[in-house]
Amino acid sequence: MKRVLITGVSGFIGRALAESYLGSGSLVYGVASLSESAAPAGLSDLVRLTLPDGELRKKLGNWQPDLVFHCAGSALPARSLSDPAGDFVAAVPVMQQLLEGLRIEAPGAHLVALSSAAVYGQPERLPVSETDAIHPLSPYGYHKWMSELLCQEYSGIYGLRTTCARVFSAYGPGLRKQILWDAISKLRGNDGAVFFGTGAETRDFIYIDDLVAALRLLGDRPDEAPHLACNVASGRETRIDEAVAAVAEGLGIASGSWRFSGEVAPGAPSCWRADISWLERLGFVPAVAFDEGVRRTVAAALGEPGSQA
Repeated sequence: MKRVLITGVSGFIGRALAESYLGSGSLVYGVASLSESAAPAGLSDLVRLTLPDGELRKKLGNWQPDLVFHCAGSALPARSLSDPAGDFVAAVPVMQQLLEGLRIEAPGAHLVALSSAAVYGQPERLPVSETDAIHPLSPYGYHKWMSELLCQEYSGIYGLRTTCARVFSAYGPGLRKQILWDAISKLRGNDGAVFFGTGAETRDFIYIDDLVAALRLLGDRPDEAPHLACNVASGRETRIDEAVAAVAEGLGIASGSWRFSGEVAPGAPSCWRADISWLERLGFVPAVAFDEGVRRTVAAALGEPGSQA
């Protein structure tokens, strides 16, 4: 059986990955922070640590994972602007400790580290590809880039197999942050909801089921390159005002119940659409259309029967 380790296993992406691998018969080990919610049922082992922590290396030696998904760490670009030191500690030293632990205890493991489209900053052109310039707009983006450089270092010097998944705008039931959750929260019972920007800004949204499918493809990618950075997105561009309108429709709220302030959110680019050619070569095809993904997300937030919380 494949031995899969997932850090951040109680988080939005980590939990979904764990449930997917458990469903296909893998042995799944998890690392979760002390403050995170309950972990998925069925894990072969779970350790709760505030990373970085020296206990992680011991666990790597015990578990001997074949595949590691590093989903732990910071995930709020705006907060990184007010607390760059905290964001750095949650990202860079944790990545270095994980890589060093793998180098010593499990050098044959393949590490898939969740990076972010934030490394690109404001793209010079769309769609943005993996070879385009790196210009982060926030400490969060810089720290993700530093973490990618560490993966390159340990791959190039020590031969570790590493993949950096540059995730764009993930969404789905259970995610309680970012624009769709913000829209759900503000629009419910509020006739004067106000959102950042003009509404003409765009994002490349990827539904959680498609994200998990993409990450699994990356985990099984061919051995042709010891290190790889890859965009993980739908390859489709959606305006923010259209996203808010889709949420409003799901909530049964008439148009005109919200507005955009025109104020630019700090550290946020105006437009994103990913070139997913490399991911498509692995066989990736998005299965959940944006409108359907929003419908499921809103239904879960409303607690409808059969919806995924």
